[in-house]
Amino acid sequence: MTEEPQFAPWGVVSAGFWAGGTSAPPTTAGLPDGQASAHPMLAPAAAHESAEPQQPPPPPEEYRERVAAITSTFAPPHDTQRLAWAAIQAERLDQEATATYGAAHTHTISVRELRGWIARLQGDPEAATHWDLHVIQLQVATWGTHHTITRASAQRAVRHWTEISDPATRVALSKQLLGMLVAVSGENSGLSRHVRKLVRRAQSPAAR
Repeated sequence: MTEEPQFAPWGVVSAGFWAGGTSAPPTTAGLPDGQASAHPMLAPAAAHESAEPQQPPPPPEEYRERVAAITSTFAPPHDTQRLAWAAIQAERLDQEATATYGAAHTHTISVRELRGWIARLQGDPEAATHWDLHVIQLQVATWGTHHTITRASAQRAVRHWTEISDPATRVALSKQLLGMLVAVSGENSGLSRHVRKLVRRAQSPAAR
């Protein structure tokens, strides 16, 4: 379903989560469109993780047709009405998966990842970034901070964050983003340094 890291997706986290708090999923309602990554890559995952599953489990049989219908709207050209329909369907699927499996189940996590992709395709990278942060919170609990799936989501979160056009909004989200990156990739990782550089640039007088 994607031309970026091949993890099939099945999204506001509070800054307190990365200090041990909890969060609720975003209240707003896409997939990568094949653009090249615009930020430094994370370092390779630890060798001991090589035997771990590299993709989440596929959707359950009863969801497969609905998931396929939602993801069919991701192919360009993107249609506003079809994406709006996809957002509604993904929200309903999220509610059902949460009720059936619970918020921390891989099926529910993947549905919420879909909602983040839809937000991005609808032209709302801020909402997409919120969904990314929320999804990563759940992935950390399920896969761990250094799993390939979690680290790919961290890269995607940075990409969506950099697509936010308003500097003030980017800066406001940077604390949560950096908190996540420190937990997932480390204080001095390429992604962490990249985000700090962009924040300093956005806060400098010359950027105003």
